[in-house]
Parts: sequence; structure tokens; C-alpha cells
Amino acid sequence: MIGKGIEGEELASLNEVKEILEDRKKEKELTYEQQLAYDHAKKFAADAKQEKLRKALVDQGLSDRAAVKAMDIMPKNAMTLKQILSHENKTFSDEEVNAILAVLKGSA
Repeated sequence: MIGKGIEGEELASLNEVKEILEDRKKEKELTYEQQLAYDHAKKFAADAKQEKLRKALVDQGLSDRAAVKAMDIMPKNAMTLKQILSHENKTFSDEEVNAILAVLKGSA
């Protein structure tokens, strides 16, 4: 593997990835992989309201990982959201799924 190794591991939304890579771009030229990640994040990242949305999703009972994934995908229907939530250790009722969808639609 090329690089200096892993310094740590944290979840990051696309918006956070975009900000991190913009800061690195100011310091020095991005590597090929970083440039690809930056281009992807720039294209698909939402606006700065992401942290508020992440907190609202966690308040609905999602793990931080599921909240980030839901923000990145922004599902439009219950079936897609249920696929995201299938990796959680919790079963969500239809009412909870609809409440989560309402939070996601309210942020769009």
C-alpha cells in the first residue's frame, strides 16, 4: 500500500470529506486517489446542514454509521431506507421508518 499508514479511523460524511480534502489541497497537491475522492465528494456532497441532519437522524435511533450512510444516499422511499437500516442491530417499525424519511425529506 502506498502511503504512511492509517492514523485513525472516523466516520465522515461526504461534506466532511470535501472539507478535509479542500484543506489538504491548500497545503499541497492531492494524490490521484485523493483527487478522485474530492471530485466525487464535490459532486455529491450536500450543503453545510449535514451535521444538524446527522444529529436529527441519531435522535431518531440510528447509529452514527447508519446516519452517515442515509445522508449520503438520501433514500426517497421506505424500501431503500430499510435496506440501509438492515445493518442496524435494531428493528425499525413502519412508523419509525416513515419518521426517518420525513427527517430526510425535510432536509432536502
